[in-house]
Amino acid sequence: MVRKSFLALAVVAALTVFVFAAGAPKTGPVTVGDFAVKVAKALGYNAANEQAAVKSLKKSGVNLNASELSSRLTEDKAAEIMRDLGVKVTSSNPTGEVSLSKATTLAAAASLSAKASAAPVPATELPTACLALRNRGQCDTCCTNYLISIGVSTDTNICAKFCSSVIPPGQQSDTEPQP
Repeated sequence: MVRKSFLALAVVAALTVFVFAAGAPKTGPVTVGDFAVKVAKALGYNAANEQAAVKSLKKSGVNLNASELSSRLTEDKAAEIMRDLGVKVTSSNPTGEVSLSKATTLAAAASLSAKASAAPVPATELPTACLALRNRGQCDTCCTNYLISIGVSTDTNICAKFCSSVIPPGQQSDTEPQP
C-alpha cells in the first residue's frame, strides 16, 4: 500500500514538473523569428508561428528572410526591424544579443509607435462625401475632421492626397470636353 502511494505521488510530482516546464517562458537566446512573432502580435496580427508573423510584418514594410528566423536576435537586427516599422532606434552594441525582456519592450514600443503614428487609412475608407465639397480646402477640412473622429493622427498628408481630385473653382477637369 505504501509502495502504491509512493508511486502515485511520484507520478503526480513528475506530471506537475512537466506541466510547469511546458508552460515556462523561454529562457534561451531570442531568435529573429521569436522577435517577429512578438512584434506581429503587438501590432495586432494573428501570428501563430514565425512564418505567419513574417507574412504579417511584410504588410507593414518589414523584410525578413526565412533563412534568418533561427538566427539569434542582435541589437542591429532588432533596430533594423524597428526602423522598417518607422520607429527610430539606435544600437549601442550592434552585435550584442537582445534579451527576452528587451525584445518584449521593443515589441511594445513598436505597438505604441504604430498606435501613435498615422494609421494607414485606405482611400476607400475615407469619406467620399468630402470629395463633393466646393473646393480642396473644404474637402481637406472634412477629411481631417473624419480622421480626428476615428482617432487617427492628422500629421500626414493623406487628406491632401485624397482631396487632390477636387477641382479648384474656375478650372475644368482634363477629362471634361472643352467648349
